[in-house]
Amino acid sequence: MNKLHVAMDESDYSRRGLRLGARLAAQSGVALSLVSVVAEPARAEPRRTALAAALEEEGATAEVTVLIGDSAKDALAALLDDDQAGLCMSAHGRRPVPEMLIGSVTAGVVRRAPRPVFLCGPRYAPDRHERVETIMVCVDGSRLSEAILPHALALSARFGARLQLLQVIDVSAAAAVPRDGGHADVMESGYLHGLARRLGHEHGVEVDWEVLHGDPADAIVGYLADSHNAMLAMTTHGRSGLSQVVAGSVSHEVLHEVRCPVAVLRPADVG
Repeated sequence: MNKLHVAMDESDYSRRGLRLGARLAAQSGVALSLVSVVAEPARAEPRRTALAAALEEEGATAEVTVLIGDSAKDALAALLDDDQAGLCMSAHGRRPVPEMLIGSVTAGVVRRAPRPVFLCGPRYAPDRHERVETIMVCVDGSRLSEAILPHALALSARFGARLQLLQVIDVSAAAAVPRDGGHADVMESGYLHGLARRLGHEHGVEVDWEVLHGDPADAIVGYLADSHNAMLAMTTHGRSGLSQVVAGSVSHEVLHEVRCPVAVLRPADVG
């Protein structure tokens, strides 16, 4: 990655994305770019002026580009056709429709993007997450969830951050495992322990791991509640319409509640 685009409009929510993008670009040593999409040429210059003012207020420096088009989703996702570019966006917090937890444009971009999109939800706390020192990766043993791993490894190297794997054992699954002399703990941790060892052997990195219990979204949010300088990385199958994700609407719920930024990937081979 040699450039990080921040998608903005004139809303307060998009300012959150600018704060996150500026910090990620500074930490990783890449150029920052502000991009906005308007439907009519007459809106281009007013939008450019508004973005320039936002940059000045945030004390950031970036090139500003205003694109004209009918589909913000397509225009923003096309930025990632450049394999050296990244994209950062804010996500609003409407309820109860799952896609509205992140915004229809944001959801559409994630569906089209070939790489993780950096997102900050409505509870993003920039004072608690000034940089990325830990990347926490949600996996569940499926090929879908593990598709994030190569990207997480690359981000770990980019930010100089440690890598931690997270798996949630839901309440019903945990109750079905017999608790006899610690064998249940071994069964539950075996997958993460093995995955951490494999990644360490193949990539020469130290990988931590943690098994959580309970409702997946609640467990992840609770675990991250006191975190500082962290980024969560996870996948979604983000299908159109009422976008469903791994374990129901876990990704959307997590993004809505966590205070750290989230890197979200929709793997290309998801049906």
